[in-house]
Amino acid sequence: MTAAVMTDRPAAYTPPAQYKLSTAGLLRSEWTKLWSLRSTWIVLLCAVVFSAGLGAIIASSVPDDQAIGGAASAIDFSMAGIALASVFIAVLGILTVTGEYSTGSIRSTMSAAPKRLSVLWAKAAVYGAVVAVLFGAMVFLTFFLTQAIFSGTGLGGVSLSDDGVLRALLGYTAMIVYLALLALGIGAILRNSAGSIGFYIGVIMILPQLATLLPWNWVTDVTPYAPGNVPNTLLMVDPAGATLSVGESWLWMGIWLVVTYGLAGVLLKRRDV
Repeated sequence: MTAAVMTDRPAAYTPPAQYKLSTAGLLRSEWTKLWSLRSTWIVLLCAVVFSAGLGAIIASSVPDDQAIGGAASAIDFSMAGIALASVFIAVLGILTVTGEYSTGSIRSTMSAAPKRLSVLWAKAAVYGAVVAVLFGAMVFLTFFLTQAIFSGTGLGGVSLSDDGVLRALLGYTAMIVYLALLALGIGAILRNSAGSIGFYIGVIMILPQLATLLPWNWVTDVTPYAPGNVPNTLLMVDPAGATLSVGESWLWMGIWLVVTYGLAGVLLKRRDV
């Protein structure tokens, strides 16, 4: 007969009765998850290199006899790489959400924060802050770099104190932060990487441009209000001829973010993870 051997099982961990995940703890968690992925470093590096690099390359390739137009043209040449950089930033914002769904780690995240909405706000806050700091510095660095390249031409000598220049540079920063947050919200709604990226590129980026080719006047009147177009006024040194004023541009950016995150929040509360 074999004697039964009693073994002590380790007691399961039970959190304290007053345990509550703090806002600071949630933000630290999202910060750690964002920077622990190699893709974050690669995508952000590509975005910065393409944005600043293309701006410098285009600025250096402008012939002297075409280097005219003042501050507006100088900034347009300097920020030529922003459109490509915004795609990298949007894709990373989408993957910030959909990556957790694809790996299943979203279950652990929601178990730690059962109210769920706080996770969405934390992701948006952390990613938005990272993009704002990184591209705020990149926009101004690119501006000063291209001004050094334009030195001695009709596009050189543009200063931050010139009318509309500082506002336009801050507008580029605001635009890329807005698009990053918009893409993250789309990822939270669709919860699928390929579908979210396809929706962002097809509907947010390409569709408004294709719509202008349609022979209907009302389409031309509506497209400036499309989610991907509303920041355009902020990029102008002189927005006098723009369809939207600067204030209306900010207003519509806020409206589209509220709509996106409102829908994302409702679906996050109602759907299973």
